Amino acid sequence: MAKSGKVKISVDTFLSSIRKKEFAPVYFFFGDEDFLIDEIVDAVVAEGVDPATKGFNLDIIHGSEVNGKDIVSIASSFPMMAERRVVIVKDFDRVSNKELVEPYLEHPSPSTSLILIASKPDTRKKPYPLLKKNSVGGEFSRLYDNEIPGWIQRRVAQLRRTMTPEAAELLQAYVGNSLREISNQIDKLLIAVGSKPAIEVEDVEAVVGISKEFTVFELTKMVGEKNISRSIEIVERMLDSGESPQLIIVMLTRHFIIMAKLRELHAAAGSEFELAGAVRINPFFIKEYLSQLRRYSPVAVENAFLALTRADRELKSSATDPKLVMDVLLCEIMEHTAVHAAPSTQ
Repeated sequence: MAKSGKVKISVDTFLSSIRKKEFAPVYFFFGDEDFLIDEIVDAVVAEGVDPATKGFNLDIIHGSEVNGKDIVSIASSFPMMAERRVVIVKDFDRVSNKELVEPYLEHPSPSTSLILIASKPDTRKKPYPLLKKNSVGGEFSRLYDNEIPGWIQRRVAQLRRTMTPEAAELLQAYVGNSLREISNQIDKLLIAVGSKPAIEVEDVEAVVGISKEFTVFELTKMVGEKNISRSIEIVERMLDSGESPQLIIVMLTRHFIIMAKLRELHAAAGSEFELAGAVRINPFFIKEYLSQLRRYSPVAVENAFLALTRADRELKSSATDPKLVMDVLLCEIMEHTAVHAAPSTQ
């Protein structure tokens, strides 16, 4: 198994070892990608704890409720009527006197798998240097945008199906980069396609697209195409479903940042694949972005940034109806005359 570190960690490597009953006495996981961490932890529990004795041999502890001495005491206990016990400590970075686990880390119980999970630990402080040395695991960072489609295809392959690159990219575009949500959608896709061996673009459109009609992805596409009526419809439906207007502004801003970068890079006449890589978007969508660039002049892109800034400021500083603010914003971005004028915050 992998020692702790900042290198990209293969979940498959962990799962393969765990299925072979090759357990480590101490695991240490941290980082933002909790879905991958949860997969490994669930595997350790499934393979390492007898369901019949789980009540005796599985402890799940929250860091804010224990100190280092408590952890040592629990981890040092022998399993009951089984070969192994598993102790999971969530939010280890919130444990008080956590340096007290250091003696245990030097001589851990061979019949216990102690799993320590942290969010953003200060790895310079005790006991982290010793923990990283005497454990397996490491940091699980969020995958980059351009890594998600490959992860989707590998995930589907593990389930004995295949997925075309275009379908994987479209799934990411609909769902976003949450591996947990992507995994849920893959499960739905497999049920929907039945015995069909390969998942294709039309499957993703049929299964995922139906429920994802009113998304930020669809909104940025309509804004890019300067479809004002459709854009307003999507925004209002998103707000009605509880979506944050600030989040919509963040994503629209990101969209125009990509467009601005593409305009600058496109002048250097790079290939479409190189352009997509430079701005970290799926090559599948590069033509769409380039088409949108033809609708927005450099001045229009700059004006879009100004409109987004004004809308964000207004949402934070007044009691104006968010729908009104967002409708005016869309009109300003697409250079339409606004039907309403948002009240001044002066």
